[in-house]
Amino acid sequence: MPKIEKISFIGLEYSFAPEKAYGMSRGGGFRRPGGLVEIETDAGVTGVGEAFGNPRVTLEYFRMIEPLFAGRSIFDFDHVEARVRNAMYHLGVGNQLTACLAAINVALWDAIARGFGVRVCDLIGGCGRTRFPAYASTGFFSDDPDRQLDHMLAEAAAHPYAGAKIKIGRGIRDDVARVRRAREALGPDRLLMVDINGAYTADLALACARAIEPWDIHWVEEPLPPGDLRGYAELRLRSPIPIAAGEAHHTVRDFRALIDGRCVDIVQPSIPGTGGLTEARRIATLAQAQNLRVAPHVWGGAIGLAAACQFIASLPDTPHTDHPPAPLMLEYDMSDNALRTGLLKTPLRLEAGHVLLPDGPGLGVELDRDAVERYRVC
Repeated sequence: MPKIEKISFIGLEYSFAPEKAYGMSRGGGFRRPGGLVEIETDAGVTGVGEAFGNPRVTLEYFRMIEPLFAGRSIFDFDHVEARVRNAMYHLGVGNQLTACLAAINVALWDAIARGFGVRVCDLIGGCGRTRFPAYASTGFFSDDPDRQLDHMLAEAAAHPYAGAKIKIGRGIRDDVARVRRAREALGPDRLLMVDINGAYTADLALACARAIEPWDIHWVEEPLPPGDLRGYAELRLRSPIPIAAGEAHHTVRDFRALIDGRCVDIVQPSIPGTGGLTEARRIATLAQAQNLRVAPHVWGGAIGLAAACQFIASLPDTPHTDHPPAPLMLEYDMSDNALRTGLLKTPLRLEAGHVLLPDGPGLGVELDRDAVERYRVC
């Protein structure tokens, strides 16, 4: 039985000039943090996973739980995770402990699949698709005069993406102006999503949805703070636009409340922050059992993007039809982030507005070691 011979954490950060800071309704920044967990088995196979968030915080959680994984079978993740959760229940789940476990989980799936010579998707549900329509995650609030909304929209419109998502949430008048400009830039046929990042109360979110409805919005993402489940349920009943959320929810327990409460129309687990591929698959099963759409949130580095590709590939068509009314899309971050664009020997391929599933075993990607060291901070 293959065992974990070595497990290690690499903290990463990409920083750029403060005057080029960008972000969302709650604020911006000029640093992109992240982390990697690498696992080496006693059979000489290495797997890698990504953790979301501040790497220095994640490192301390990693040091706490690393001894529980060392020497264990590569198939024992669920048992070790349960022990961690049961012993450390005071810490909750919405923290870097969950991000650390997510990276370990993905690294193990990567190592297991490489050991068998298959793709991760083959092990977690099978491969239903190898091309994923991408939507551009763009339209950030930016301090850079050379990269404002119109610049970003022009970039997105120049590629055959399925659509684009832009940031709003700084007042309804501004929301309407940004949405109008986005629809003009994208044209009538592309999907347009908006992201409020939890900056509104339910009454303001409803007013916003009603104000921007004429521009054919595919979904409103995170209109409310993640803990306002009653607000989400009330808003969903009244909003003329579908509601999406999930990037700030953690583990299947959080998502059960979101799903069972009929708080959203689109469920958005973020693999590096919600506990990994195993937990994301559990969440997808809950969503599909309630006949809700799944669209994973993807915001981070290259390994997280590769994991999202494997996750989407594994999802069955639900409800099954030869003519899906809405595409199962992959979020494609177009912000300045070298942890997404510069960490791999061979970047993920983008072709005709679709991201292609890598051909190789495991996650199908290989780290560029020089690039990893360039951005390493701990």
